[in-house]
Parts: sequence; C-alpha cells; structure tokens
Amino acid sequence: MARENAFIIIGELVNAPIVLLNEEYKNYRISFSVKTVRRNGRMDYPKISVYGLSEEDARAYMRRMKPGVFIMVRGMLSTKMLKKPVKCEACGAISQISTLQTEIICYSNPFIFGGAVDPKEIAEFSNIGNLIGSLCTDVSRMDSANGPTAAQFQMAVNRRYRVRELEHGVRTDYPWIKAFGPTADECLKRLRKSSQVYVSGAYQTRDISRHVTCESCGKQIVYTERVGEVIPSGIEFLNHCLFEQKEDTKAAEEGAANEKEKA
Repeated sequence: MARENAFIIIGELVNAPIVLLNEEYKNYRISFSVKTVRRNGRMDYPKISVYGLSEEDARAYMRRMKPGVFIMVRGMLSTKMLKKPVKCEACGAISQISTLQTEIICYSNPFIFGGAVDPKEIAEFSNIGNLIGSLCTDVSRMDSANGPTAAQFQMAVNRRYRVRELEHGVRTDYPWIKAFGPTADECLKRLRKSSQVYVSGAYQTRDISRHVTCESCGKQIVYTERVGEVIPSGIEFLNHCLFEQKEDTKAAEEGAANEKEKA
C-alpha cells in the first residue's frame, strides 16, 4: 500500500523546549509547541518532538530556541495512546485516563529563522500536510445549527520514515480527520470503514472538555484535553469507496456501445 505522512509546520515558539534523556538509546529528545496561523486566520498550537539527538545537539537547540523565534519543521503526524492522571476534586483520588496523544515528529533538522517573520505572509504554507491511509472507523456525522455539516473519521496511516525510539513494533498511526461542508457531504456519501483515501490539509489543535467517572467515589470529573486532528482542503477517494450506481451503469453502457461499434 502507498505510504504518505508528511507535514510542514512554520510557527512561533511558545515555550522553551523540554529536553528528555532516552535511557534505552542513550540519546535525547526535545519537545516544544509552536503557534501557527492558517490562511483563514485560525491559530493552532501543534506539539513537535525531535528524536535521536546527541547531548551536544540538544544543548545547541536549547541555546537557539527561545520563545518568540520562528521555526520550520518537516515531519510526520504521530499518534500514541497514553495514560493521563486526572484528579477528582471531590475525593482527591487520581484516575488514569487513556488518551490519544497526537504530535508532529520532526524527521529533519528544524530550521530556525534568524529574523522577524510576519505570520500573515506565510499563512498560505505555514501548516500543510498529506496523508494516505485507510479508514479504521465508519464516518460520523455532526450537524450544527450555526455551521455546515461536519464528518469525522479515523485513519490508519503507515509510517514512511522510521523513528527507532518510537517503533517497538508500532509502524502505523491513527489520526482523526474532520471535514466540513461539501467535503463532509462527499465523505458521508462515499466512505466507509476500510476505504482508502488521500487527504491534503492542515493540522488543527483544539481544547475540549472530557467527562469521566471517578473510580473511587463515583463523582463526575471534568477536565480539559488538547486534541489534534487534520482538516482537509481536499480528499481523493482511492479504493473501496462507494460511488453512485448510475455512474457505474453509464460507464458500462458506454463500454458496451463501444464494443458494439467495433464489432
């Protein structure tokens, strides 16, 4: 199956990088978030990680990567299930909640701009990505009185590049896709679980409220979680998609007519 999972993110560093030592591989990882501005004016805050650094490289990035500088990264969208500790305000118990962490894994050296950058001038290409994969869920429809129809589904995307610190037998990521308007209508009409698609779009982050039940006292816990998803600017329907019957019938009729003329 074709593999494609590539994103380019350009944005302003919003926090000093966190440096972590990988004991197994004896190298370092840096993680940070940037603020990007898309052409529609929306701001997103993707988390980015760079793996496999020597101590010298990690220190060099720490010296140069100060909040406010602009950075460009080329990488892939990565997902990983983690346990997140959530405290119950009623009884103080800590519950471990399963959550899907989505981030951009940089597979080339981040580029740090030397001067000031106007976010509006780079909005056209500051947040772009492409994915090829198969749906691992059916498409969900979401209607809103204040906006267009939305369609949401999750994809299974095979990794094109290897990050040995992340692998441990994992070669597939599972990003969520959220489409709106006519694109959403086409997704609802054409797609089902196992459909293969090519998605081009932007990486979006947003904060949502989650509700879980405390395992200790049974009270409701409300907490905020930042999630990442891809908003398509275009979707190509590749394999195992649903196409209109009349299109298939018309093609068959045209083919039969052509054969008759040849005969």
